[in-house]
Amino acid sequence: MRVHSRSGHRRIDRIRLAENSSRILDLIACEKNLSDAASGSDPQSPANQSAGRFFRNERLNRAIFLKHNLREDERSLFLEPGHVETKILLPIDSGRLDIGARSFFIGERSYDQIMRDALHMDPDAEDEITRRDMKVLDLLRSVPSFDPFILCESLRLAGVTVDRRYFSASYDQIKVTTEAVYSDFKPLIESALGKSATDEQLGRFIDQVWNVTETTTSNLFFDALRIPRTEWTDIVFAWKALLFYRLEAKGVDNRLSDLIAAMKKLQINNNANMCSRAELRRLERDLVQRLFQLQKRSVMYLESASQGLVQALSVNFDAVIFRETLRELSTSIVTLGTDITVFAQVASYYMHLYGQRDCYVDGVTYETTLRSLDEIVSLRFAA
Repeated sequence: MRVHSRSGHRRIDRIRLAENSSRILDLIACEKNLSDAASGSDPQSPANQSAGRFFRNERLNRAIFLKHNLREDERSLFLEPGHVETKILLPIDSGRLDIGARSFFIGERSYDQIMRDALHMDPDAEDEITRRDMKVLDLLRSVPSFDPFILCESLRLAGVTVDRRYFSASYDQIKVTTEAVYSDFKPLIESALGKSATDEQLGRFIDQVWNVTETTTSNLFFDALRIPRTEWTDIVFAWKALLFYRLEAKGVDNRLSDLIAAMKKLQINNNANMCSRAELRRLERDLVQRLFQLQKRSVMYLESASQGLVQALSVNFDAVIFRETLRELSTSIVTLGTDITVFAQVASYYMHLYGQRDCYVDGVTYETTLRSLDEIVSLRFAA
């Protein structure tokens, strides 16, 4: 297990200041937000009811999880290393990250011993509590992204119950009633109303939908659609995710263009062990082509998911069919979100390494990076 302190604390502080994202799951921040939102005497709050928390182990509930692109010197930590692995940061003091944190990877060679020493957990234990926590840790390693909808669906499919409030504020940035949100909701709302909707009605309905919580007892939109109250929050979460991915997907064109421009400007230093320049160019073309295919598939998923909701609400509306449509769309939304987040991760990582002006790179290092990134993207088509 590695210790980050002094020289590494600035990086840890930056992680803590960052928002939870597809690469960062900060349970310290999640627990604090939930505590602020819930009364300390509320028996249903995660602080008072362990059943809804991510882990039964208290130290894991005060950990930060990172999706980490393995460096070459880190691959030897694993028997079968992936290109991206999940790192756990265990702060020495969760209130003071400047003191430092211990870190290790889920699934590394010494993983079992670290679990025993640092967390007082026996990975081989058969008790229900340990088996549940190990199951969640395995899921956090295998899931391609910490995007809230993908993570929430993965937990649900694995039969793991986690308090929904961990995820409820995840897509708050799309509360703004943009034209994109209006265009998605307008056919749904007009189907519910049975007539054309004004901008005022659109805004009012969208605000109502976005504000649905477990305590909401009435809602004009869902009442009009005859959807049971017990299903409102799940429906809202799926719609928010779908709209969030739609807005995210709009930025991928620029990212791909920037990546191609960076490739053209990159200065490659010759190395006796590197492949030919022609082979490097082929690797670059393969990466760009697969990223483009991933982008194209994302657009197709977006159109399919949006059309599926509209069709479910059209003509003779049936609440049962509508609910089933949403459930069926969950898989498509997860696939969509994973495609978008993998695209963003790969493009961002390439630009982080090579996007600077007058960037020089060793030929062998560049070849290894291209092959690694291309394999990450290729896995999305093998799934």
